[in-house]
Amino acid sequence: MQEPGWNGQCELLLIAGGLIVGKLFASARKLDEQPLQPEAPVAPWIIGIIDDEPAIHDVTRLALKHVRVFGRPLEFVSAFSAKEGFDLVKKHPEMALVLLDVVMETDEAGLMLVDRIRNELDNHLLQIVLRTGQPGYTPEEEVILKYEINSYKTKSELTRNKLFTVVATGLRCFSQMDALERSRQGLRSVINAAANLFQERSLHEFAGGVLEQIDALFNIKADSLFCVSKRPMNGPFAIDSGNHEFFVVAASDKFRPFYGKSLDELSPELEQRKLVQETLNAHQHVFHPNCSCLYLSTPSGWQGVIVAENATGLTKVDQELLQVFCLNVALGLENAKFFAHLNKAAFFDELTGLHNRAGLVEYGASFLKQFDPGAASLFMVDIDYFHQIIESLGYEFGNNILEKMSRVLRKEFSTRALIARLHADVFAVLLPESKLTAHELAVRCAKPLMIDEQSIRLGLTVGCSVLDAAQEPDMEQMLRHAESALKVAKEHRRGSGETFNKRYEQASRDSMTVLSDLRIALDNRELYLVLQPKVNIHTGAVVGYEALIRWQHPEKGNIPPGAFIPAVEKSGLYYGLDLYVARAACELMTQHPELNVPVSLNISANSLHHETFVDDLKAEFLRAGVPFDRVELEITENALVHSDRAISELHRLHQSGFIICLDDFGAGFSSLGYLLRLPIQVIKIDRAFISHLTDSDEAIAVLQGILRIGRDLNKQLIIEGVETEAQLELLKSMQVDFVQGFYFHRPLPVSEALALLEPVRSTTSYL
Repeated sequence: MQEPGWNGQCELLLIAGGLIVGKLFASARKLDEQPLQPEAPVAPWIIGIIDDEPAIHDVTRLALKHVRVFGRPLEFVSAFSAKEGFDLVKKHPEMALVLLDVVMETDEAGLMLVDRIRNELDNHLLQIVLRTGQPGYTPEEEVILKYEINSYKTKSELTRNKLFTVVATGLRCFSQMDALERSRQGLRSVINAAANLFQERSLHEFAGGVLEQIDALFNIKADSLFCVSKRPMNGPFAIDSGNHEFFVVAASDKFRPFYGKSLDELSPELEQRKLVQETLNAHQHVFHPNCSCLYLSTPSGWQGVIVAENATGLTKVDQELLQVFCLNVALGLENAKFFAHLNKAAFFDELTGLHNRAGLVEYGASFLKQFDPGAASLFMVDIDYFHQIIESLGYEFGNNILEKMSRVLRKEFSTRALIARLHADVFAVLLPESKLTAHELAVRCAKPLMIDEQSIRLGLTVGCSVLDAAQEPDMEQMLRHAESALKVAKEHRRGSGETFNKRYEQASRDSMTVLSDLRIALDNRELYLVLQPKVNIHTGAVVGYEALIRWQHPEKGNIPPGAFIPAVEKSGLYYGLDLYVARAACELMTQHPELNVPVSLNISANSLHHETFVDDLKAEFLRAGVPFDRVELEITENALVHSDRAISELHRLHQSGFIICLDDFGAGFSSLGYLLRLPIQVIKIDRAFISHLTDSDEAIAVLQGILRIGRDLNKQLIIEGVETEAQLELLKSMQVDFVQGFYFHRPLPVSEALALLEPVRSTTSYL
């Protein structure tokens, strides 16, 4: 709103501004003969002018024309009312400063606009300078504080120098606040990356977040790379610290070609390699004029180096802050590397270094996509009579055979194959072609092996599954077909090979027969429970039972669970079978009041997808008068993959009072993420981690890590598959309390299992 006499003031300012600009132009003409050096483009400061007097816009632009603040030019944008001003600020979220007239359409228009900027747009970075042509009008102190107003000036007092001071001060404040906000965002990114490691299991994501945070913390755009050691420099995995053991796990655009490479692959003359080596040798941060090299060392001995070029202008305080920052990064690196180590254990076979079954399923399809489209073959290779070899010559000799066989397969197929050890003595070879037959592979790879100065010629039996060029790779299906072919080859003639044929699908029809018989068995109550005790490792006392289903067929006799449970999971019978087991457990607990420890039941994740399963399950126990907290429900991690409904139903069961146990922990590749998502009270660690305890330091280290995670999360831990005294002693040394396995008890008839409670009437459960 125009005030009396203000036009005259504006005219004087315009004349003064013109004189200043004229002098500047005159000075500039003297430099015409000097060659101009082109400057790199710099983003301007966006400054808003919101005022209903056009002359104010003109004089402001003229007074600050050609001015640079902190090396950046000024760019003005204008609005002539509060409404236009709101749209202007909304359109330019990067705006650093606004010169705002307090009195425009109304006396409160300016302050109302400030309120909308701060609250409606949630913009607290924008620096606001209030201007008024009414010298007697001053906002209350509370308003200045509430709306974070940077300055308040009357228009008449804003000479060019004072205007420049106000603008420079506001831009400095904006710059500092913007850097702080970006620092917070960078820190939040790294914290989120670290928190997500349980699910993402990504060292590379963590490392990339660290590089982003360095830029945000110090308001720089550095060319950076992050290099870490492959294994610790001390402890159970100690190795030499040669360059080839360090890998680039994150890199900015300039260093993108280095990503994923080891230092040994980089040229010895490369400056960045020299910087990394210099920092590793110094075991401390190294600061150069145009480069900062940050040294990381974790408690367990992992090492890392961050090279940040163009990280200029760092003060002594910045360098001290970097040291504190690096301590936090080192802890994050420790966690990231540990989970990467667990991830490797999930996808790779420890003995041979090949992929395991999970790794083949996970990476098989992407492996085939590296090659030209065409047919592909999956061979399942079984070493003939391997179990007899182990019985005669021992497990160590058998392990030597497996290692030698893995080398034979690697040598024969080089990089054009994905090779895996599926289990025991069974290998898989995935080829992006279909020229080789199963029999040819069996003959080609059955070579004499030198083991302990003995020449051993092994026979191989091979099953093959061929994928047509038009088909999308389905690794699970290819494995099933190859396994069916291998089974036929074993039945026909050892040392030969078979390729899957649709006639082998007779096995599927046999499975349907089993399911039909099972439906009848559920109606006729042919299925019954046996109990396997869970034991206190220190006292031998029974602390719980796992109820296992058995089937006594009237004609075929005892049918093992492995013959019908897989078929049940693929059919709709899982719901009926789970409720059958629940009813049988209710009868067991009501008929035996001396049963004073929890009974665990295995629940199918498929049942949790049934609309009424949770309610039906609760009804069974309510009808029998069995408290929910006497029942433990075991569910496998793999059964929950990509199953939000199952997880939701599991939460309902937990809230009702059932004890929830994550079964076969570590057997799949999603365990760590589910520790955070599931209402778990008990973790049952899979037998796969126990089988190698006595012959593998790495197995011990992984198990100790899992135990530590479980304890830190306040979960009760049970280890299954304990079969030897040596395993038992190792578990005692790790402060394990509860186990389940053949060393103590096999699954027992109910009467025999409950008799174990007699000598220890005072036994309490492990929960």
